[in-house]
Amino acid sequence: MDALFVVVAELLVVPLILWGLIVLELTVGVGASITAIFLGRRTASEAVLYTWRSVRRRLLWSLIFLSSGLLLADLVFFDAIVGLALGSADDREDLDVQFSNADGSFILGRIELHQLTLSGERGGDDPSTRFAVDIDSLVIDIDTARLLALDFAVEEIAIDGVDGSLDRLRPGEPTPDSEDEIELAREFSVERLHLGDMAVTLRDHGADRGSVRELGVEIQELDIGPLRSETAIFDLLYRARGRGSVGGHGFVLTASERDGAAQTTLEVDDLPLDALGEQLEKAAGVRASGSVDLKVVNTHVDGPSEPQIDLDIQLQLRNIELGAGEDASVGTKLMLEMAERAVAKLGDDFPLDLQLSVQRSELDGLRSFTESGIVERVADGIVTALRDELRRREPTEPTGR
Repeated sequence: MDALFVVVAELLVVPLILWGLIVLELTVGVGASITAIFLGRRTASEAVLYTWRSVRRRLLWSLIFLSSGLLLADLVFFDAIVGLALGSADDREDLDVQFSNADGSFILGRIELHQLTLSGERGGDDPSTRFAVDIDSLVIDIDTARLLALDFAVEEIAIDGVDGSLDRLRPGEPTPDSEDEIELAREFSVERLHLGDMAVTLRDHGADRGSVRELGVEIQELDIGPLRSETAIFDLLYRARGRGSVGGHGFVLTASERDGAAQTTLEVDDLPLDALGEQLEKAAGVRASGSVDLKVVNTHVDGPSEPQIDLDIQLQLRNIELGAGEDASVGTKLMLEMAERAVAKLGDDFPLDLQLSVQRSELDGLRSFTESGIVERVADGIVTALRDELRRREPTEPTGR
């Protein structure tokens, strides 16, 4: 989302400049006409009559010239002007922008880019992330009225036909001041962001870069909004709705309100528990297999000091099996025996609930969900809750040994 927002931020200034030139020309032209007339030697009645005629003539010629200029910008030079506007983004070392052609209307505030390619690396000399995305169509509808008031606002961003990859080369710190973040030329608001027909492959190369884990994410449709560029991830958590799949397992996002509070619910069924394998082995030296039905309800709350998102995470674990990790200690193996008895006592299927909270300041300036740390935080919370639940259910009666 970082690279996409860079493109939008650069293009927002083009209609503003064109409409600003219109206002400037009309203002200066009319003012110059009135000044020239009143500086001439005429009676008051002659000055008023001549002023009105001159202003009308000036307005007419200004409208003719400006309309011709705008039509030329829309019909002849549109593609060139868009390319010029995106030149500053393409000059960045962390981002490469290419597109086949552009059309639309600066007058109406609509810009369409076709066959758009975004690629680059983030993290300086030792990059943490590498990405490459091909987009069939990007449509930006700008709120021209608010733009004239210097309020950078977008009515809708529509993205269709996305195919790309994101490689995480090393762990990054999810902070807005990190060198990994891509800075925007200007912040803006979006009433609605639409994603359709998206397929992205996520690759984690691990800390030692010796192994690569791959995960496919597909989105049939996703709508987010309203949101602001400086709080994009925070807004995404409670203002999203859509459907897709992660690793071939379908998910559904629904948006609603409860007691006046906006919330988004994520539901994923039959998700392999292997996805938590690394976190569980790090936390407890134990490997787990099985599947889980996951439901996460994200609710926007006005916290004591700032807005926050309360995450209510509900899991239904199925066919869970535990095993010792490669570096498991003797104590861990003994704990594993007790945990296995706890699993037997709980049964193959049992529920698990936990709650987390994320404050807005923790996500300010972040526009990449993969770099936000949300997934890792939820995974760590699930692992901790599972470990605590197994310990709580450990049998206390003698085992006969």
